[in-house]
Amino acid sequence: MKFTIDRTTLSDALVNASKASAVRSNMPALEGVLIKLKEESITVTGYDLSMGIKCVVSPIESIEEGEIVVNAKIFGEMIRKMPAGAVEVSTNGLNVKLRSGDIVFDVAGISGDDYPNIPDLRKEVTFYMDESVLKSMIRQTIHAVALTDIKPVFQGSKFHIENKVLTVAAVDGVRMAKRTEPCDYTDLDFVVPKKTLDEFMKMLSDEPNEKKVSICIDRNQICFAKEDYTIISRLLEGAFIDYDKIMNFTETSSATVKTSDFASALDRTLLLNTDKYKCPVICTFEEGKLHIEIKTSVGNLNENIPINYTGKTMKIAFNAKYMIDALRNSECDEVRVDFTGALQPIRIRPLGDDSFVGIVLPVRNK
Repeated sequence: MKFTIDRTTLSDALVNASKASAVRSNMPALEGVLIKLKEESITVTGYDLSMGIKCVVSPIESIEEGEIVVNAKIFGEMIRKMPAGAVEVSTNGLNVKLRSGDIVFDVAGISGDDYPNIPDLRKEVTFYMDESVLKSMIRQTIHAVALTDIKPVFQGSKFHIENKVLTVAAVDGVRMAKRTEPCDYTDLDFVVPKKTLDEFMKMLSDEPNEKKVSICIDRNQICFAKEDYTIISRLLEGAFIDYDKIMNFTETSSATVKTSDFASALDRTLLLNTDKYKCPVICTFEEGKLHIEIKTSVGNLNENIPINYTGKTMKIAFNAKYMIDALRNSECDEVRVDFTGALQPIRIRPLGDDSFVGIVLPVRNK
């Protein structure tokens, strides 16, 4: 194999693909990335048997086809520390030579035959979403994915399509988040691991555009594809909680508050909350104002912010960090906060928009 390529182009592909490489494995090839040159196209692949990332880039010059596996971390650092401009990559057996001007690296590689094949998914179940819309849906909900193994299926986000509406939802036992958008498919249900979504989000643009992302499901595998980037991952299995049953309650009290005012006030309480944010903040909702209070071994804080409120005076305690996450991921100027009692779920929605719903469960006020 022999080719020349722009250093930055190859470096970016290595960085993205290596995110799917195994950190430690009994198979040394899995700790590397597969570089393959075929038909004047270079594919850089990382795969840890659970998630795979493929990046396709174009060389400046394609000289000889072939493939080799290189250590993801070491080879990536070699490329990154080369001068800007073209670099030449060539192989002689299992030896890999990297050249840029008078700088020459020689490093041992592994045969491409030792690299496992990423599953080749059938395309029967495929739908498409706008790139920026899909990123927004994932971003607004991923904060509520469980980080512990309380139930493995909760370590991912659920994608549910019904009546041509896509819902992305996440739960972790003490909070929930849901976002809905129209979709060109119907009747589909699957759960994607958080790690896969984290890496896929980094490849998506925030700016509105007409680019589409394809999403393909085949048995227990999923493939996200965007232009020259592809992520393939196993899906999570198990029964997901009926989040709509919890979210769709009829409130007895409701407050409208500026998102930034509420989030900033709660953020100040974290200065006194040194025990991993476990000390609850106490909020008293009443006509015209919201009183926020916290008492810890470090000190006390009391603050009032203006609100519009209907219902009887309600004192409710919760984890401030969880509420801040829900408020900021609502991505709006004003939110509506609904509840039915001091120990019942708190619902957060953008004012006048039901496409996003956040749930925070309260705690007992000691």
